[in-house]
Amino acid sequence: MNIWLKYGALVVASYLWGSVCWGLVLSFLVKHEDIRLKDNPGLSGSVRQYGWGYGLTVGLLDIMKGYVLSLVLHSMSIPSWVPIASFTAVIVGHNWPVFFQFRGGGGMATTLGILLQGYLVAVLWALPFAAIAGVIWKLVPRIKAKVHFAPFIDAVGAVPAVIWIVLHKPWYPDYVIVVALAASVLIKGNQFHVRAQRLRNYANGMRDRFMDHYRDNNLPPTT
Repeated sequence: MNIWLKYGALVVASYLWGSVCWGLVLSFLVKHEDIRLKDNPGLSGSVRQYGWGYGLTVGLLDIMKGYVLSLVLHSMSIPSWVPIASFTAVIVGHNWPVFFQFRGGGGMATTLGILLQGYLVAVLWALPFAAIAGVIWKLVPRIKAKVHFAPFIDAVGAVPAVIWIVLHKPWYPDYVIVVALAASVLIKGNQFHVRAQRLRNYANGMRDRFMDHYRDNNLPPTT
């Protein structure tokens, strides 16, 4: 097989591996329902719907998804662009899984798994900041009302992790990997669909109001 086909097959396999969205798999097998009808199928959504034990199991499986892929890729002799493309593909697969109508999770746990294998010190450096963020989230009702727990601590913890990588790693391929992971997480399918639905609802409401106004002004005269 041509070497480029092998690299392409590895990227496609990474996407398919990412498409095994454990929050959805377990909701079907254990709860016999589709969690997406209630919430995000990631760690935080699973915790909200089914409790901490279930949610942490989903989170651990999603973390292992990224960790195992990173472990396999680092054991192979491949060009540096292949891990970049494969890491991006596994997050894209998690966010937009081909097995589940392209409606998956947010990709944060799988990203953490990749970072644990390749950038363990950066993750350890970020843990105290994430812990402080968790306490702040718990104690400040305004923050708690506006943002969910997992995205908040992930966002706060990501800052020191990125700083550590910038200070200790070469720009290529490490910076590119971090940017690709961040982009894949930020452009998360669920939030995009929520915003798109809000825009559709607003447009439909404007259309209905316009049609009602048009109808009211063009009624035939009554006798």
